[in-house]
Amino acid sequence: MALALWAPVASAHAEPAPAVPASATLKAQADALRARVEALQLQQSVATEAYDTAVDDTATAVSEEVRAQSALDAATGTSSRATAQATRRVRSLYMTGPSLPAGFDLLSGDLDAAATAARAAAMAASVVTDDATTVDRAADARAAAQAAETRLQQVRVRKTAAQAAAAQAQVQVTQALATQRQLLADADAAVARAVAQEEEQARQDALAQAAARAAAAGVADATASGSGSGSGSTVADAVAGASSTAQAAIAAAHTREGMPYVWGATGPSTFDCSGLTQWAYAQAGVTIPRTSRQQYAGLPKVPLDALQPGDLVFYANGSDPSSIHHVALYLGGGKVLHAPHTGDVVRVAGVAMPGLFGAVRPS
Repeated sequence: MALALWAPVASAHAEPAPAVPASATLKAQADALRARVEALQLQQSVATEAYDTAVDDTATAVSEEVRAQSALDAATGTSSRATAQATRRVRSLYMTGPSLPAGFDLLSGDLDAAATAARAAAMAASVVTDDATTVDRAADARAAAQAAETRLQQVRVRKTAAQAAAAQAQVQVTQALATQRQLLADADAAVARAVAQEEEQARQDALAQAAARAAAAGVADATASGSGSGSGSTVADAVAGASSTAQAAIAAAHTREGMPYVWGATGPSTFDCSGLTQWAYAQAGVTIPRTSRQQYAGLPKVPLDALQPGDLVFYANGSDPSSIHHVALYLGGGKVLHAPHTGDVVRVAGVAMPGLFGAVRPS
């Protein structure tokens, strides 16, 4: 979009030296400022991805911690009962000794003394075996309790690390935003105004497009009702080639147009990029991962030259999936719907944005 800037200043000399028009100088300054702002927005996007991942990891670790604590409590209870049983058995044998068969009396001259002695020996061996089993069970229970304790400690270490990563990413996001605000505050007023006007125009265009689509959907609904279809129509019904799930996700996403980007937000009225795509598919009854990298890693890949409406398109600042920092919902016709960055709103854009990396198909 061209900037509406001042006209060149005419020279007062008869033979003017070549000079850069004021408008060209201002445009160059605005372009330089915009490049720096976009670099900060990329930094913010990368940090937001790290924050979302860390928050998701923290939630997972908390759930695992609850399960590990329950397992430890159960194992500790089993260990305590087994140890108590073994202790009681040992104490009983120490106090009374193993009982012998009735009728065994060497002094009585019992003719069956030898057989009775054999039975007593067998009983003693059985007692020893039972006691060994009891002790082994107690040992196994203690080992299980120790393993559960180790597992719990490992989960707590991961939870602490995830919490620290989330805090660090939060600092990085807020620093990038503060730097951007300071950069714009320090910029020459005319340059800053030119950049701000362009960004505001982009937001207004997004809102106007959303209103136009909503109005078109209303007309479509009225036409369908007038024709006796009975079921009405939605924006997504016009998306050719899309599955019913993709249509539902697109229709849901369209209802969020014009709503503000907020990093770390998952809706229903504010979103970051992956929060929007996750929310849209949730409305269609499909659960997808939280972050853009997780969405790319966990969903079926599709070639960029085979995109269909409803596909998720990813953007990266490198050639590796670990550098993915942004995701958008493909609408068809070379357009995507996305939540761009702080200061912007959910809106339609061209799919061919910088860093186009790959795509997946949730449905």
